[in-house]
Amino acid sequence: MLVVMALVAASCKTTEENYRSAYEIAAERKMGSSSNRDLRGFIEREKRLSETRVIAGDSVRVVTERVSLVDGNNGTLHKYCVVVGDFKQVFNARSFRNRINEAEGDSTQSYVVMNPEKIYYVVYKGFAVKEDAAMFLRNKDNFKILVPKKDPWIVEVP
Repeated sequence: MLVVMALVAASCKTTEENYRSAYEIAAERKMGSSSNRDLRGFIEREKRLSETRVIAGDSVRVVTERVSLVDGNNGTLHKYCVVVGDFKQVFNARSFRNRINEAEGDSTQSYVVMNPEKIYYVVYKGFAVKEDAAMFLRNKDNFKILVPKKDPWIVEVP
């Protein structure tokens, strides 16, 4: 009986191999779930950004999204914002906004806004009426600086 108890006690001990295998399983689970979540978020965002509306006879990407003003434009957030860039870091968004300000001179109305996912949008100009925003967006000569986005879009603030 003593021999059996000794064998049972010896087999229940934790070893480095047990710890390592448990850690690897937990790491795989965590990595798999976060990458799936990131992929889902990316797909949802791209789907939202690809929606178009017909405004004043032209197809325009319009995204309805809650955004908050980060800085610029004397604290005024317009209902329709022409977005020319999106960044993960506020420093990069502000730098691009500053380049727009330099190119535009004193007539600039650009500012930086942030969505709930903490993506920073550089707004070239804001409008109260969506038709005005669509007309501005349609004429590429309105942009005095090369915009990094192939197709700028409009963010409609609810």
